[in-house]
Amino acid sequence: MESSETVTLTENVQQLKTKEKNQEKLKEQQKKHPRFRVILWNDDDHSFQYVVKMMNRVFGYDRARGMIIACGVHTCGKTQVALLPLELAELKREQIRNFGPDPLIPGCVSSMYATLEEVEESGEK
Repeated sequence: MESSETVTLTENVQQLKTKEKNQEKLKEQQKKHPRFRVILWNDDDHSFQYVVKMMNRVFGYDRARGMIIACGVHTCGKTQVALLPLELAELKREQIRNFGPDPLIPGCVSSMYATLEEVEESGEK
C-alpha cells in the first residue's frame, strides 16, 4: 500500500512541476509576443443587428455573444471584442473597419471604428 501511495504522490509532484514549467513558458511567450485588445467604439450609425452580424463574420461569435458586445459598446461607448497577438489583432481591426455600412441605417456610409490597446503584463512597468 505504501508503495502505491508513494507512486501517486510522486506522479502528483511531477505533474505540478510540469504545470509550473508550462506556466513559466507561457509567461515568457507573452513577454516576447504581447497581446492586444481589439476595441470596438460606439457610434449612432450602426444597429445592434449590424454588430451581431459583424461579430459573427469577423470572429465567429454566436448571436448571444454578439448581443453582449452590442449592448456593451452601446452602454459604455466602447468594448473589448477580442484579446489577440498583434498580427491577428491588426487583421481583425481591419476586418471591422472594412465591414461596410449598415444597410438598416439610412445615411450610414462607413464601417464601425476599432482600435488596439496593448495589454501590459502584470509585474512590468
